[in-house]
Amino acid sequence: MPIPVNCPCGTGNPYEMCCGMYHNNPGTAPTAEILMRSRYSAFAIGDFEYIAVTQKLKEDPKQNAKDIEASNQNTQWIKLEVTDTEAGLEKDKTGMVYFSAHFKEGKHIGRLSERSLFKKVKGQWFYLSGEHEVEKNTPLIKSDEMKIGRNDPCSCGSGKKFKKCCASA
Repeated sequence: MPIPVNCPCGTGNPYEMCCGMYHNNPGTAPTAEILMRSRYSAFAIGDFEYIAVTQKLKEDPKQNAKDIEASNQNTQWIKLEVTDTEAGLEKDKTGMVYFSAHFKEGKHIGRLSERSLFKKVKGQWFYLSGEHEVEKNTPLIKSDEMKIGRNDPCSCGSGKKFKKCCASA
């Protein structure tokens, strides 16, 4: 699993000082938004075990890391945008996070927009469910904080230069 220099969640912080802390210590995310960002980063770098231990799904409570990996093997997560939150702070018991996650599957680019429900159980945040919409072949919205040079390492964590990885699509 390649570890990126900058955190895939879009904060601009180094991975090890951002979501990497939570990946190394599951159950320590202090808010619903931070858990959601760390779960996105786990999808982006392929840490499916982290995804499995940070969820309590209503529809599929027995889903495991291998199931998650199988359903994401062709997806490359390329950008996260958090659009809104409701509650989900350290003192809260529940929270909602609204986000859009841009992805690439083969030569197709798309966007997953979701409203995610989180619940704190015994001091630990968990993802419960989400209502989402997937749009295929959407334009990738590039913001200033996501700009990457052609010779910079690719933000997907492949270890390749951007021009030889995601920019070549």
